[in-house]
Amino acid sequence: MTDRSPWLVALATANLVFLAAAAWFVRGRLAAVEDRLPAAAAAPANPTPTKAPPARGDRDGTKPAGGGSAEDAPTTADLAKRIQKLSDDAYDNYSEVMNDLHELKRVTKQTSAAVRRIAQGLASPGAPVGSWNLRPLDGALTPETIAAYKKDAEAWGVTATPGHVEVRGVLNMSPWTTMPIEYFLTRWPESGHETLLHVLGPAPLDDTLSTDKLRGLVTAVYKGLVVAGFQQGEGAGYAEPTEKGGKPRWIPPKGDVVYLGVRYALHGEMHVARATDWVVDPSSRSVLPEDAFRFSGSRRQEDFETGDEQVSAEASGVVVSVYMDPNSLIEIALASVLEDRYQYNHVRIPKPAILLLADKAGVVDAVRERARNAVRLLALERDGKRTPIATAPVLLVAREDGKVDETPFTRAGDGWESTNPALAKGDWRIRVDVDGKPVESVGFQPLYVDLIFSKTPIVVQGDGALPVLPPELPADMPTGTGSARPPGPR
Repeated sequence: MTDRSPWLVALATANLVFLAAAAWFVRGRLAAVEDRLPAAAAAPANPTPTKAPPARGDRDGTKPAGGGSAEDAPTTADLAKRIQKLSDDAYDNYSEVMNDLHELKRVTKQTSAAVRRIAQGLASPGAPVGSWNLRPLDGALTPETIAAYKKDAEAWGVTATPGHVEVRGVLNMSPWTTMPIEYFLTRWPESGHETLLHVLGPAPLDDTLSTDKLRGLVTAVYKGLVVAGFQQGEGAGYAEPTEKGGKPRWIPPKGDVVYLGVRYALHGEMHVARATDWVVDPSSRSVLPEDAFRFSGSRRQEDFETGDEQVSAEASGVVVSVYMDPNSLIEIALASVLEDRYQYNHVRIPKPAILLLADKAGVVDAVRERARNAVRLLALERDGKRTPIATAPVLLVAREDGKVDETPFTRAGDGWESTNPALAKGDWRIRVDVDGKPVESVGFQPLYVDLIFSKTPIVVQGDGALPVLPPELPADMPTGTGSARPPGPR
């Protein structure tokens, strides 16, 4: 094997020379700030004029040796102007220096990434390189690439087996019920008001989670799909009109069919649903066909920070879209997507109310019915065990005067139910007995799910096997934009 050490030494030397030149440039900027400091900065701090005895030159009618006079001394207003100018100049130069430093850091990062990329290519020919460890789209899918992709995917909790990928997510509780939707799955917290689910990987959904901690998760999902054998295609787009004056022709996304499923535990049972059963297409007044999704694979773009090639879905956080978005990993190959009228099938989507108890005493499984201003408590769950609630819980509702109204629940089948206007959106809690001690709720626990990407149809289970639509759809379904949009994010 040829010794590559001279190449690496040359690259490291070039990098060092660049950093030294950049440091000299920043030093020159700082020197410019010092040169622009006016001599007035050395004036006395107290500008109040004092009466001084006349100089000898004044008594004999000649000017002082310095050639000045009392009238030439700077006034308070003059000093204030000079100080203000000094402040303005310093601020301007500081802003320029900070911009230069920011650009220097970016260029340095790109240079380091380039050196690392070349070193990776020399050390492991044929393996993916760069900060995102991606192979070129026109490159061969080598065993080295598969191994690297599998390792990166597993680091984010993405499990990939032949024809099957799974990753952890969470049900987003905030989408509106009366508006067209945009996304089915995004990285947390992207597009929280328009997406049904968020992908999390192994990260906990708590106050410590920030967006930067999930940087790389969407790329891991992409790599998991490649490892599982899904063939990437292309995003949807438009072709030139076939005749003069005609309209552009829509081209659906290409790529392998992805059967998308959602698995979750609720009310003591395991449920598996088709993702397409959770989306209604008003044009057909039905849910989407189960083979509607395609692995288009997003686009490739330059990472602004490193200069390396990046999957554009990583930058946008979009994994599965329900409108035409070529920056998404997975798109819908139906012409009705152009109408932008899809809505959630709320009859089928779970509506959990999992109440967290104080002191880690467990959770209370509940069902919240906003239309009736009611909540029904089903069971207490602790350490993976589910037990009935023996005594009547109490509903606690905060009043404006600071006091709390207490109302016992009433028996409803195997559980307990309470109805109160505050349950619509007010400040309320519950109190329940745990091992003979009263414990209050302290909030809600999210419904975590497993997202399934499969080459074969999803096998439904539990609530996922229920009828997909109510007997009659509402007449006033969203109308949407009613017109096609050009490709790309809005």
